[in-house]
Amino acid sequence: RDSQRTNRKKAAVLAQVGRFEFRSDRFRAIKEQPIVYWWDEEFIDRYSETPKLYESMESRLGIRTSDNNRFLRSPWEINLGDLLQVKVHANLLLPPSSKWTPYVKGAKGKKWFEPLDDVILWNHNSLELSITLLGKYGAFPQSPEFQFRKAISYSTIGAIFSARVHRFRSAFDVSGSSVFPESISELQCILNTETSRLILTSLNPTVNFQPGDVDRLPLFPIESADEIFAQLETAFTQHEAARETSVEFRHPGPTCWPYAQAWAQQAVDRPAGAALPTWNPTYEPATPEDWLSYSIGIALGRFDRADAETLPNLPLAPNSGGAKPLESIQSPPEFGDLGGLPHGILYLSTYRDTDSLNHPAAAPIHQAWEQHSGKIAKTKTLRDWLRTNFFKDTHLKRYDQRPIYFPLSSTKLNFVAHISIHRWADDTLTTLLADHLIPEFTQLEGELADLLETRLTPSTDRKAQNQADDRYTLLTQLQGELQTFIALIRQCADQGPPPANPKDPDRADARYVMNLDDGVMINSAALWPLLEPQGWKKPKTWWSELCTAQGKKDYDWSHLAARYFPDRVDTKCQTDPSLAVAHSVFWKYHPAKAYEWELRLQDEIAIDFTIDEPGSDQFRQTFETQHPETVLELKEKEEKRRDRKRKKAASDEDSDDNGLGPLFSAESESDD
Repeated sequence: RDSQRTNRKKAAVLAQVGRFEFRSDRFRAIKEQPIVYWWDEEFIDRYSETPKLYESMESRLGIRTSDNNRFLRSPWEINLGDLLQVKVHANLLLPPSSKWTPYVKGAKGKKWFEPLDDVILWNHNSLELSITLLGKYGAFPQSPEFQFRKAISYSTIGAIFSARVHRFRSAFDVSGSSVFPESISELQCILNTETSRLILTSLNPTVNFQPGDVDRLPLFPIESADEIFAQLETAFTQHEAARETSVEFRHPGPTCWPYAQAWAQQAVDRPAGAALPTWNPTYEPATPEDWLSYSIGIALGRFDRADAETLPNLPLAPNSGGAKPLESIQSPPEFGDLGGLPHGILYLSTYRDTDSLNHPAAAPIHQAWEQHSGKIAKTKTLRDWLRTNFFKDTHLKRYDQRPIYFPLSSTKLNFVAHISIHRWADDTLTTLLADHLIPEFTQLEGELADLLETRLTPSTDRKAQNQADDRYTLLTQLQGELQTFIALIRQCADQGPPPANPKDPDRADARYVMNLDDGVMINSAALWPLLEPQGWKKPKTWWSELCTAQGKKDYDWSHLAARYFPDRVDTKCQTDPSLAVAHSVFWKYHPAKAYEWELRLQDEIAIDFTIDEPGSDQFRQTFETQHPETVLELKEKEEKRRDRKRKKAASDEDSDDNGLGPLFSAESESDD
């Protein structure tokens, strides 16, 4: 950087520094003929002689939900029993019948394997999602016939290209766009080579990789691909069995997954003919926080200690091809069999030490604390750490701002109840009051009365008198804090939370009822004043957004919104069919659309399928009686759609690369 800098640039241009000469016809070997002038002749010849991805398999863009808050959840937010179990039978993929299904989103740094980190609402073959997308964009979910096939997703955004195998048969997002090969292991290795990354970067120098870019990749063979895949799958299975937020979790343990990924990269990038790198894994042990969190899960009834300690790592599914059947996921046993804390409540108090930590079910927590507290909190007691640090330092981060234990807390954290959302019942808040807070308050009142009598009784023991005065002052403060806590719980339980913002519209009075389908975000919003003392500020924001319901922050699809703002939600249901589906009034307010979709789903799910809602049988009968011509038109329209579907299936039969028939019809937007 000096006064001659511009002159040097001019001179470089005139002298043609950095000038490349090449024959333009050399790029004909590459689809769309990009000018990759830095590829030498030898590499272009090798590229042209090698089969390309598009010649032997399909790649597809995935779904755009338009509203992830509405349609997506983390798997720990829902009941695992509501998670779709995809079954393969007679070489056909059966239509979904459960409420939620695995979903592949963006890579987020993931490589080689895609764990089950997200689920999507798929009730009635994605009825609610389909109606939403039709209303907003006039389109169905993308690539319907490719959902739930064994596949490999690739990173669509980022400077470094990578790919990961679907661990479960899944629906997939536009950011989880996928390829559908015959050999999962071979393609997984090819896509993750350094050569493939360099080629993709050449074909698309931006940070947004498209299916057309991936289609042009050459399938340079990888030696020992099956061995590499098998070693990776074994390491990943062990890793998932030791990761608490995984649906495959059994108990904390060591993992060699970081080592396995580095080993696999060396393996796929090694020269032709070279032996596989030596497998000599290094293991990362479970952390003290892992063991404390696990012990709390045992105490709250989320994990079964006896089973977890005896179960081996998950076995590989035979011939899984990278897609583990969901039947291998074990739903938690009934809570009564676990011996967990009553009602899933871990109650903690600074007033007395006869809280939940004295219950026999809390023994695992004491054991883990005895072994690991020195590396977590040397200066704190277990009770203090659980009250003030466990949630914000461990649990909230571990569960990515979607915690499964709600820490209902008084203002100064002297009274805290960690409650498992999976054991939450309609009377949980009432139970907390009856079993813990009211008895605590009664005992406090009794001790305060005794102390007051002591203070009023003349005494020559000045020290004892001072101690009584100090104790009285402390208990008075605790009494006030507990009284406020009880009042807030009663309000949230019986009426709803106070306004988060003075400008927020008034809610209706309604009892708090948790619905896991709403997700942690919505369920926590109506408890925000009880969660804020722990430093969790988001629920307050979410409650304000739920009250105002504006733009992308409109959560009127939720059950909780319908409880506290029934008139507003009902009015929207009358004009928005997707909201009507969400609140089970589809037949009530949109009978023609309900009839049309029922006919369609009788083809896709079962011939006797019906959309069952309160009064739906009567609404259906009334519609058929009062609108016979419309009924006939809808039946004729559906028959034409089925005919197009049959013709398309016949034309696609020869090119179907994995023997699975189309799951849904895939007509264009204009067909509906």
